[in-house]
Amino acid sequence: MSTQPGELRLGEADARRASPLPRAAWIYFNIVLAATLAAALPLVSEIHRQTRGWTAFLILSACAAVAQLFVVRTTRDQSYHTSSAFLVAGALLLPPELVVLMGVVQHIPEWLKHRYAWYIQTFNICNYSLNGLAAWGVARLVLGKVPAWDQTGFRSAAAGFAACVVFVVLNHALMVVMLYLARGHHPRETGLFSVPMLSTEFVLAALGIGVAALWGLNGWLIAFAVAPLLLIHRSLHVPRLEEQARIDPKTGLFNARHFSAALIEELARAKRFQRPAGLIMADLDLLREINNNHGHLVGDEVLAGVAAIFREQLRHYDVPARFGGEEFAILLPETSLDQALEIAERIRQAVADRRFDVVTTSEPVRVTVSMGVACFPEDGDDPNELLHQADLAVYRAKLQGRNRVLAAGEEQALVRSDRAPRLVALPEEEELRPGADRRRRQVAVSVERRKSPRAARGPRLFALYGRLTALVALVAALGVGAGVAGLILGRSTDVLGIAAVTALVGVGQALAVEFEDGSISVGAVGALTGAALFDVRSALAIALVSVAVDWSSRRTPLHRTLFNAGTLSLAAVAAAGVFSAARAAGFGRPFLAATGVAAAFAYYLVNMGLVSVAVGVEGRRSPMRIWAERFAWLVPHYAAFGFVAGVLAIAYDSVGLFAFAVAILPLLLMRKTQAAYLAHTERSSNQLREAAETIRTQNISLERANRLLRERSTAAMESLSATVDARDAYTAGHSRRVQDLALAIGRELALSEPELDLLGHAALFHDIGKLAIPDAILMKPARLDTEEWRLMRGHADEGARIIDRLGFLADAVPAIRHHHERFDGCGYPDRLRGEEIPLGARIIHVADALDSMLTSRIYRPALTADEALEELRRGAGTQFCPRCVQALVSALRPVEPAEVTIAS
Repeated sequence: MSTQPGELRLGEADARRASPLPRAAWIYFNIVLAATLAAALPLVSEIHRQTRGWTAFLILSACAAVAQLFVVRTTRDQSYHTSSAFLVAGALLLPPELVVLMGVVQHIPEWLKHRYAWYIQTFNICNYSLNGLAAWGVARLVLGKVPAWDQTGFRSAAAGFAACVVFVVLNHALMVVMLYLARGHHPRETGLFSVPMLSTEFVLAALGIGVAALWGLNGWLIAFAVAPLLLIHRSLHVPRLEEQARIDPKTGLFNARHFSAALIEELARAKRFQRPAGLIMADLDLLREINNNHGHLVGDEVLAGVAAIFREQLRHYDVPARFGGEEFAILLPETSLDQALEIAERIRQAVADRRFDVVTTSEPVRVTVSMGVACFPEDGDDPNELLHQADLAVYRAKLQGRNRVLAAGEEQALVRSDRAPRLVALPEEEELRPGADRRRRQVAVSVERRKSPRAARGPRLFALYGRLTALVALVAALGVGAGVAGLILGRSTDVLGIAAVTALVGVGQALAVEFEDGSISVGAVGALTGAALFDVRSALAIALVSVAVDWSSRRTPLHRTLFNAGTLSLAAVAAAGVFSAARAAGFGRPFLAATGVAAAFAYYLVNMGLVSVAVGVEGRRSPMRIWAERFAWLVPHYAAFGFVAGVLAIAYDSVGLFAFAVAILPLLLMRKTQAAYLAHTERSSNQLREAAETIRTQNISLERANRLLRERSTAAMESLSATVDARDAYTAGHSRRVQDLALAIGRELALSEPELDLLGHAALFHDIGKLAIPDAILMKPARLDTEEWRLMRGHADEGARIIDRLGFLADAVPAIRHHHERFDGCGYPDRLRGEEIPLGARIIHVADALDSMLTSRIYRPALTADEALEELRRGAGTQFCPRCVQALVSALRPVEPAEVTIAS
């Protein structure tokens, strides 16, 4: 269902199908429709007698209809329109017979463009018709018998305020009930009565008062009301930017930045109330293989599909996020370790069972996910430590064959004794919660913090070298001299107007948005307005107030204060010169808006040009490069400033100081847009820097773990190999050949170096459990009986126990234990099937079978290479993993059969 502005609209597909409403929603719909008809029909029947207001009706309705088409939609499917400014103006200016028609005319172009279901469009028309009539009624109630806008003073302002409040509140009240009855959206979920939405709605509606006032003064001024509305329309994109700063675009999950803030907040709450909290790190297995085989678009579809599974399997208060690449993180509030493991296993199984249909292949794509679980307070009470422990668990899960869930804290001895300082994968708590005590970051590699621009804006006055000192002195002298000359030679005598515009500039400068080596302030609008209205006489006063406010709030150095005073004074004089030249050329009041743009360009060139020169001289760099890198993006902002200044000058000529009061709201919205843009840019750059440093420190930690693993395993591997060789030369040779074949399969499957290293260990020791089998059974020349076969089958489990006791090869245990599992689930020891079998075990199973078939046994001769490979193909999908068989065939394709049957 839709309503404007601030609507919560159905999705495009949902809105276009005429799905019936629930019974309660139909009843409510009919009630609203009946109320609208009861209020509107008596008025419409008298419309033929209406002789006044038709021009205003046509213009305001057309403006509202056009504004209705330019929707600003947020990622939460909320949308904003600026049409309410014209609707409120109509309620204040028009008779009720025409007010009720505005709701109809407003939605005609929108219906022609989108063709929403009839009941949706009908409800919207009824909603706005009632809103407009209610606003008209309360305005007339406040005004009494005097027609609106025929008087001035407090009563007119109160009537406009009351109309705005009634319009916004009634609009949201009607809408929130329909959303609850029709779609089940709770009022709190819609956000229709949240403070940000109500405040935005009221600001938009309040602009209608200004539109009505301009119409009452001069109908042609309505064209200039569009200028601030265009800027406001742009500022309405800020909520979408804020939402996009939290959401990953490919998956629709939260991004790492929002997840960081949520994790810090949840752990603080868990500490305060002594409650548990769980954290899951998940990594898609072999996503690179999917991208290489099917393309990155298919990989993106898989990412989105896995994200959808997360949302299906998680609770509504869990926080899933895409942490980067194919890595995900899930925050589980109020969750113990056992519950977190259960949730993770449920997600793992759901991902393994899902099939993704893609256009590049007739076979559906299957993926698996490796997951690590850490919990507060067992595995850490710090966000970074908790994340680090879960990440290590994911790493171990991938080494053990992927597609499994592991808890943090298991077999951590291999990295605890010589572990690097804890990783910092999240921003420190004080960065996300203002006012917290500052703490030094604990990172593996120290990073120099970026200094604040204010701390590096320039040296002290007497420490400046010659060229910069001369530039500062020259600009300050020229600027102050030009300002004094303007005071003497200027013609304006409007002291009150100069004081008002100077105060406006001071407020704008106090709200200036800082960026590197400068700031941008909506006070520039005031400076340009002063140049348009009071020529050069206002230049020095505006410049001095600007630098005074800047110094009082930021304590800028003396040389910068003097330089700014001169620069701003020269810029204002240049703008005043453009206005004077335009008047001399015959471009009078109707062209003030266009002249304002030209004057703003002159103001910008002088201001930013001198600043670029100063920064270039101080840093010994090219001023043109400084301008292109730091100030070129400000050109459209100053063009908008100039246009608004021209409109303000026209309004000042008509209504005097009230024009400045009307301009405050648009200027504040412009300032909010600029601040949001700069803050979003800075957050993004900081996030990229932090992510790069996090990846680097994590790589260092993983490299240490791998190095330690290799060092500790070398001596034990040599000892165990010697033991096996001493007992049975056949077994030793078999293990080495299986190791070579397994590594060939692993390389064909594009396994990483750590995974290949672990696979080689598992393949070498896959039969180490035979050390526990008596020689009478192991070397028996005849077939084994049932009991002997039971003992022989236990060698896989026994080998896993032997390696597990060593500790440093714990991640190879699953591959050793399950290397006799069959793909159809008929193997041993646990009768696993399909993708449930660790990838390493499936590889060893194929390599073991090939070498056994190529080797002569007591009870049968060796097969040829072709016969052995054909046997593997026949068993693919039942006994063996098809993917591993195909990888082995591909790996052996260039090898001649005679070369395969070595050491038989």
